Amino acid sequence: MSRLLLLPLLCALLHAGLSLRCQQCQGSPFNCPVTQQNCTINQTSCMTQSFAVIANGTTSEWMYKGCSQGLRCNQSVYLDQAFKRTYISSECCLSDLCNNDTFYAYTPVANFKCLSCEGNSISCASSNLTSLQCVGLQDRCMTISTAYVTGVSGINASRSDVVVKGCGTGNLCGRKLYYNTGAGRIYSEVSCCGAPNCNQGVKTATVDNTPNGMKCYGCNETGAGECKTPTTVSCTGNMTSCMDALGFPRGNTLMRGCVSTDVCYGLSSFMNLQASQKLYCCQGNMCNDGTITNYVTAGSHQARSSAYITGGAVLALIQVLRTLL
Repeated sequence: MSRLLLLPLLCALLHAGLSLRCQQCQGSPFNCPVTQQNCTINQTSCMTQSFAVIANGTTSEWMYKGCSQGLRCNQSVYLDQAFKRTYISSECCLSDLCNNDTFYAYTPVANFKCLSCEGNSISCASSNLTSLQCVGLQDRCMTISTAYVTGVSGINASRSDVVVKGCGTGNLCGRKLYYNTGAGRIYSEVSCCGAPNCNQGVKTATVDNTPNGMKCYGCNETGAGECKTPTTVSCTGNMTSCMDALGFPRGNTLMRGCVSTDVCYGLSSFMNLQASQKLYCCQGNMCNDGTITNYVTAGSHQARSSAYITGGAVLALIQVLRTLL
């Protein structure tokens, strides 16, 4: 091979070896499945850019990750069209695959207030609720509707509803957080809006008792060894993942059961979940058998695509949801 042909080849190989790699995705901030992108020679940064559009009191959010030339890094812009407000924020970093955080567009909260309530679907639908001043990063009005269900469907089932309203952040908006440990089922649905005191009325959580064919191990540890001999739980509706909540460093199981995928995408660091608890999710019948290497196996594509880890157990989910407001 001549030197004239060899030189471009060597340059291409050198560039391939030295080029920056970034996480790449397009989707909602809390659910944006990532791939890896090899940057070109003029793309020197990894960027995350998030958009929030508020129209008619409804907030829509979208996120992009990928390589960047660094021209729009660490900026926030705002466009007010009277009928629609658009917020765009971006952040950049300089090392391989560094743009791995969940990131939301910055929206102003000055003089932003939301209706506040803790009760049920009747009391929290009242027209004379207290208006709460939002602070810090709280840039949404939020309503969390939760249904607690025990027993099987029909005359033996028992349901109670709890509603919480207040100020919140965008990290939970639109989530459907369902789980079933065998002892009972909890269905939490989170709705958000972006105008002052817009969180009026109440939509109760939807309970779907239709079996979806999935089965998971289920238990709720109270100290009597329930999770040493777990039961089998038949999953219903949108509960299409199995979960295993563990206490660390001892690694003892605190809870197992069926969960909706939204639970597995992780919860916000602002929720003050216990660092001593970890939640693992997996897909496949009875996959939550307590073998951690089955949930997350180094170098396994299947594990990376089907296992998610959060900073706390779903055991504390309902209690912690209230601390968010």
